[in-house]
Amino acid sequence: MTQDEILRMFREQAEEVQAALPTLNAIMMELADLLASSRGRLSKENFGVLVRLGGVLYKNGLSQFQARSDVAAIMKHSVENRQRTK
Repeated sequence: MTQDEILRMFREQAEEVQAALPTLNAIMMELADLLASSRGRLSKENFGVLVRLGGVLYKNGLSQFQARSDVAAIMKHSVENRQRTK
């Protein structure tokens, strides 16, 4: 298969899951299960690539979580400041 064929499959899959998009955490758990069950069957290089992809997903999820936490903290601080000035 070519990269273009694989990218087409990714696009098709993305269109199918838009209605019921799984969480990033659920996708990471699926990848972790896949890696755990295929450890001896994948080449060291392929296993490493999938672990790297998992690392990117993890970092992205962590960044999103941190951003949401930062917004929540800012909003909480804003509400507390408003209540003090009343």
